[in-house]
Amino acid sequence: MTKTTDADTGRLRKLVGRLLHHSSHAHTSNPDDSDAGSGVATPEWLGTYRGPSPSASFAMPKGYGRHTQISLELWTAAYNSIRDNLRSAGLVTVYESILCQELPHQSIGGINQTLPRSDDERLKQLIRITESGLRKCRGANCPIDNYARVLVKMSKRIIKSVWADYPSTAVAWSGITILTPLLLGPTMQIDGMKRGAVHVIGRIPWYMHLSELMLASGWKSDADFNREQAGVRERLLKLYRKVLEFEMNCVCAAASTWNNAAKNVVGWHALGSLVRDIETLDDELAEIIKKYVAKGVAGSILRYNSDLELDPVECQGSARVGSTSTTGTTETMESLDQSSEPDSHRPFQLDASSTAETIPEPEGVDRLMNKPSTVRV
Repeated sequence: MTKTTDADTGRLRKLVGRLLHHSSHAHTSNPDDSDAGSGVATPEWLGTYRGPSPSASFAMPKGYGRHTQISLELWTAAYNSIRDNLRSAGLVTVYESILCQELPHQSIGGINQTLPRSDDERLKQLIRITESGLRKCRGANCPIDNYARVLVKMSKRIIKSVWADYPSTAVAWSGITILTPLLLGPTMQIDGMKRGAVHVIGRIPWYMHLSELMLASGWKSDADFNREQAGVRERLLKLYRKVLEFEMNCVCAAASTWNNAAKNVVGWHALGSLVRDIETLDDELAEIIKKYVAKGVAGSILRYNSDLELDPVECQGSARVGSTSTTGTTETMESLDQSSEPDSHRPFQLDASSTAETIPEPEGVDRLMNKPSTVRV
C-alpha cells in the first residue's frame, strides 16, 4: 500500500468517525433535538428506567399488553443465543463495539468495548443508543446515493412507529438506527444485502406484532394454541435470530470501509442463504396465522407482512432503484404519499461543516466481498 493510499484511508476513517459522533458535541445544542422537532415521542414505558439510576429490573407499566413483555423476552433470548454461539460470537462482539461508539465518552475504534452481559444493563444501553439514533442527523445533505438516503429515512420512520409500544425495539433495531447513508451506500450495492434490507426493514412492524401469537386469546381454538404454542415459539426465536444476524451483518458491512474487524466478521457469501431463511420463516408464520388465528387478529398482523416501498421520486439519481434481485424479480417502488406519518418525522440535517471535507473514494464492494470471512452466519 502506498503512502498516498494510507493517507487517504486515514482521512476517511477520521471523517467517518466525526460523522458517527456528530451529535456528541456540535449537535447537542441543536433545538431540533426536542421530541417535537424529531418526531420521536418519549415512550411511556421508559419511566424511571431512562434515568441515571434505573430500577434493577425492567417491568412494563400498566396499560401495555402482555404481548409487549413477551416480545422483549423473545428478542432478548434470540440476542443471547447469537452472542453465546461460538459461530456468531465474533460478529456480536464487533457489532456491539460499533454500537458502543454511539454512547457518550466512547473513544473511536474501541474494538474491545462491548455491551453488558446482563439483560437489564444491556437494555439500558440499547435504549440510549436507539434514542440517540432516532434523533441524530444521518447525512441527508451528503452527496451520496439517494437510495441509501431514502432507506435510512424510511427505516427510522418505521422504527419510530413501533418505539412507543415496544421496548424490544431497542434490542431488535438499535443497529439500524445508527446507519448513515454515507456508509450504507456501498453496502446496498451487494445484492443479497439490498434484498434483505427491503424485506426486513419493511417488516419491522410485522416482527414486533408477531409476539401476539403467544397469546391464547387471539387464536380460534384453545386446543390449537396449546398444541402449537411450543412450535410457534421456536419458530419466532429462530426468525428473530436470523433477523438479528442479518442486521448485525448489515451494520458491520457498512462499517467495513473503516473498520477491518467488521470486514472480517461479515458473512459475505452467506447473505443470500440468510435472507432466504428469513423469507421462508416469514412465510411459515403467515400460514400459521391464516390457519389458526382469529380473523380480526390475523388481519391486523398480516397487513404488516410486506416489503419496504420506496418513493421513486425521492430515489431519482440512484442507479439501483428497481434493480433486479437474485430471484430475478424487480422491486416495485411505490409512492409513500399514502403514509400516515406526520411531516415532522424527518431526519435531522447535517451541518455544512460536517461534509465540507473532500471524501476519498471508499473501498469497492468487490474488494470487500473478496476478503475471506472468519464468521459464517
